[in-house]
This record gives sequence, C-alpha cells and structure tokens, in this order.
Amino acid sequence: MAGGALLSLTFAFSAVAQGAIPSGQAIILWEIVWERVEGGTTQAVLRFIAPGIARDTGSIDAAAAMADIDWLCATHAVPLALLPAARAETYVVTIMDRAVARGEADAEATQYFGIYAITDGKCSPEDF
Repeated sequence: MAGGALLSLTFAFSAVAQGAIPSGQAIILWEIVWERVEGGTTQAVLRFIAPGIARDTGSIDAAAAMADIDWLCATHAVPLALLPAARAETYVVTIMDRAVARGEADAEATQYFGIYAITDGKCSPEDF
C-alpha cells in the first residue's frame, strides 16, 4: 500500500481454512501482515490462496469469491481482532489464485479483496 510501512510482525504459514466456505472451494491461508498506513493507523492484511478463482481454470465467479471473503473475515479476522496484540483499525482480506508478493503486480493473477472494520465482533465492510 502506498505510504505504508510494513511492521516487523509478519506471519507466513500454510494452513487450510477450516469450515464450510460458501463456494466450497479449497482456500489456504498464505500470510498475515500488519501494516502502518497513512494517518498512523494499523491494518491487518489476511492473504489467502484460492486456485478456484483463476480466470482460465477456475469455476468460482466474482459474487461467490466475495461471499468467501465475507466468510473469511468472520472466521479469521474477527478471532484475530480479539487478540490484544493483534488488533488493527482495518482488516483487509485478499484471495488470489496464486501467490503474489504484497505490493507486486501480476497481470496473470486473479485477486479479490475486501476491507473491513470489526465492530461488536462483526465484520463491517468499508469503502475503498
């Protein structure tokens, strides 16, 4: 993100997202990154690999992908927000058909994302 500095705390690991993902596609948690953004606030970025959204070989459309992103916010960002050391003002949930380094462009990759505030234990979509 422009003007943002990556905080020193970055988790990168592979873990299968558990539960009943609305689209039924396989999704893998790729990384969680905390970033300082303009105005000095913090955002947590949860990035997932979702091969089912690939343009050429995938079967998941944009509406289904966005439903998955809402579900991932509720099942992954909300529990993260409850941890005292992991709080952020905003939570960005990204799904991509292949690993793309944060901030890098890849014209062949398919990516969707949602930005949320977490209020009273629920994800509230924010405009971007």
